Amino acid sequence: GDLPTGSVLQVKHSSREGNNSVITFSASSGESALYSTGFGNRTYNLAATINITPLSTDSILLCFGQVGWTSMDATSTMAHGQIITLNDTTAINPEDYPWYPHSIHGEFYYPSQHIQGVFEPNSTSEQTIRLRPYVYIESGSGTGRFVGHDLIVMEIAG
Repeated sequence: GDLPTGSVLQVKHSSREGNNSVITFSASSGESALYSTGFGNRTYNLAATINITPLSTDSILLCFGQVGWTSMDATSTMAHGQIITLNDTTAINPEDYPWYPHSIHGEFYYPSQHIQGVFEPNSTSEQTIRLRPYVYIESGSGTGRFVGHDLIVMEIAG
């Protein structure tokens, strides 16, 4: 039979430990706003992808993400953060320009950042959840650097 509202129906996760090699990506200004975030000038990377097929159209997908940032250059118009996307069409996007500007910190080992939120896909078709680190650059260019990640997606009965 049906499980009560709030029951965990399934859990999927992806992780990468911080002792792996650094993932480096170049960022530049002028990037279009993507994933319905409304923020331009963000260059996105990909930390993790989870595919999940909800068992019910009433379910919610509870998402927890963490990006393990590391040292980055002191770039004057740079910020960095992460979003979680649903099918790359909508996003959990609670921040604007975190750690802006990098130049005030110098070359700094940035701590991991955490993000969580809920999607309600109202579907039993496969859904694709992605944890996407980004670098925001107001002018010029910069470099993002992270080492590890965690992404957990839980389907909760509605």
